[in-house]
Amino acid sequence: MKILITGGNGMLSKQLVKDFSSHEYELFAYGRDKLDVCSRENVKDVVTQTSPDIIIHTAAFTNVDACEKDVDLSYKINLIGTQNLVESNIDINAKFVYISSTGCYGTSKHKEAYSELDVPEPTTVHHKSKLTGEEFVKAHLNDYLILRTGWLYGGDKDDAKNFVYKRYLESLGKEEMFSDQSQIGNPTYVGDFANQIKTLIQEKCLGVFNCVNSGTASRFEYVKKIIELFESDCRVLPAPPDSFKRLAPVSNNESAINYKLDLMGLNVMPSWESALQGYINSLIK
Repeated sequence: MKILITGGNGMLSKQLVKDFSSHEYELFAYGRDKLDVCSRENVKDVVTQTSPDIIIHTAAFTNVDACEKDVDLSYKINLIGTQNLVESNIDINAKFVYISSTGCYGTSKHKEAYSELDVPEPTTVHHKSKLTGEEFVKAHLNDYLILRTGWLYGGDKDDAKNFVYKRYLESLGKEEMFSDQSQIGNPTYVGDFANQIKTLIQEKCLGVFNCVNSGTASRFEYVKKIIELFESDCRVLPAPPDSFKRLAPVSNNESAINYKLDLMGLNVMPSWESALQGYINSLIK
């Protein structure tokens, strides 16, 4: 079985390569240098050459604040890039896996976690562009998975986007540090998410699924737990209101539950606390 993975240099795609590396799968994980999703011709050529059975689309413009500054680029990558892949996929009819975000749900709930039954009402350019990508997939394909995740972490220590290890490094030599307590979500380990993707593919599932580690936390609780698990002496304190102002009008509640996965008995994602402990243990071996 052949799998084409877009965004091949990203944290999730690297984890997917690890998880799917076996004699069962032939993998093509391409970064922008080999697969520029914004180029219709490039996408068509790569899809034709690889003729995949599955396309996992992880490539995206993920910088939420930068999306507010460059709306056109956000839609070019997140919508047109998705459109190019979908159009190229129609003839080969590969299973299409689209990675989306729990941030798409917006602000209709203040503290209660969102399920797949809630109607997305995104408030940022990034999440609006991701939702339009979702809608294009739904409108033109039948065999698809749309997977909404959030607060994804993982990767090696030297990964530039390793949120967890960066917080540990930030704590070194400090008596105290501050973190935002106004926003809640689901810290989600990329290894668990990749495992859930593999499960859904193997079970030949279709449709929209939330895929997050269970339980919610504020950014403050998340960072506090990171520092505790690294056994750093630094104290993590709630930041004063408005300390972390952002350009994007991000929802204060990005938390979700894997409602459909639970109903189907297919939820393989543990609690965020146990997942975080396992990940940090792997970093400090």
